[in-house]
Amino acid sequence: MGSGSPQHSRNGVGRVRQAAGSGDGDRQPECLSPPAVSRLQQTRLQRQVGQAAQRLEAWAGNPWRRLSLQLIILLIGFFFGGAIGMLSGAMGYLDPLAALLCVVPIELSVRSRRQFLLRRGDKLLLELIDAARIGWLYGLLLEGFKLL
Repeated sequence: MGSGSPQHSRNGVGRVRQAAGSGDGDRQPECLSPPAVSRLQQTRLQRQVGQAAQRLEAWAGNPWRRLSLQLIILLIGFFFGGAIGMLSGAMGYLDPLAALLCVVPIELSVRSRRQFLLRRGDKLLLELIDAARIGWLYGLLLEGFKLL
C-alpha cells in the first residue's frame, strides 16, 4: 500500500485507537463512539413468538377451528390429569407431591382468569385455559372413580 492511502483492516475500519489497557482486545475503532445503553434489536424468532397469540386468535376465528382447538386442549388436560392420578396411585408414596402438582396449576389458572376477563378483544386464551382446567379435573375424577 502506498504512503498516501490509509491502511484498512479486514473489517474495513480505517484507524484503530488503543483504549486503556495492554491487551489486543482493548482496541476499538476510532470512528465508533463508546457503546451506549440501547435496546437490542429484536430477532425474527422474538417477533414470531410475540405474534403467536394474535395469529392463533386469527386462525381460530372460524367457530369450528375454535371448537376443535378447545377439544384438543380439553383432551390434553384430561390426559395429564389421568397420568398424574395414575402415577401417584402406582407410586403410593408421592401423594402429597401429586396433590401439590394438581392444586397449583388449577389455582394458578383460576387466579389468572381475572386478568384475561379484563382484557379486551378475543377471549380465546381464557377459553383454552378453562378447557385445560376442566380436562385436568375430569381426568383426576375418573382416576378417583377407578380407585373405588
